[in-house]
Amino acid sequence: MTLTPAARAAAALLAGLLLAGCGGSDGGPEEDAGAGTGPAAATDTGGTAGATEAAGEPAAAGDLSPTDLAWAQLMIPMNDQLLPLLDEVTRRGSAPELREFAEELAAGHETELTGLHALLRDAGVTYTNVHEGHSMPGMVTDEELAALEGTRDEDFDREAMALVAEHLEQSARVSRSERDAGSAEAATALAADLDEARTGQLAELERLGG
Repeated sequence: MTLTPAARAAAALLAGLLLAGCGGSDGGPEEDAGAGTGPAAATDTGGTAGATEAAGEPAAAGDLSPTDLAWAQLMIPMNDQLLPLLDEVTRRGSAPELREFAEELAAGHETELTGLHALLRDAGVTYTNVHEGHSMPGMVTDEELAALEGTRDEDFDREAMALVAEHLEQSARVSRSERDAGSAEAATALAADLDEARTGQLAELERLGG
C-alpha cells in the first residue's frame, strides 16, 4: 500500500522511536533521522511546524518533539481501532470473564484517548489520522474484524484474543520507547502510565488464555 507523505513521516519518526527504545538512546540520532518531514504528520495550528521544516530543523508543536507527536498520533488510531473489536468481544465472547475484561479494557482505552487528544490539543495540534487505511502492527483492521464474523465460540475467543494481545504488546513497546526517547514531560509520563497499564492487561489476558 502506498503511504501518504504524512504517514511516511510518522512511520520514519516511529521507526526511530522504536530503535531509541531498544537501544536506550536519549532520542537524539533516531529523532533526527525522521524529523525532517515530521510536521507533515500533524497540523500545527500555530504554523511553527512548517517554519522549522523549511529550515531543515526538527519540527515540534508546543512542548512536543517530533517523537512525541509521532507516538501520540500512532497511539490514537491504535486505540480507536481496537474499540470495535472489544465491542465484539463484549457481545460475543463465550466466557463471562473475557467479556468483562473486554469491557474494562475498552473503558481504559477511552480514558487513554482522552489524555492523548488533550496532549495534542494543549500543544496546538489539530489531530489528523495519518494512518487511516494502513495496516500496521497492533492496529486492528476492518479486514480482521470481518474475518471474525465467520468464527464462533472458542474459535472467536482465540482469534479475538490474539488480536488484542498483539495490540497490547505493540502499544506497550511503542510507549516504552516514547517514555525513554520522548521530550515533553506530559507525553513521557502518559507513555509510562500506558506501558504500566499494558503490563497488567497482558497478564490478565494471559490468565484468560490469550
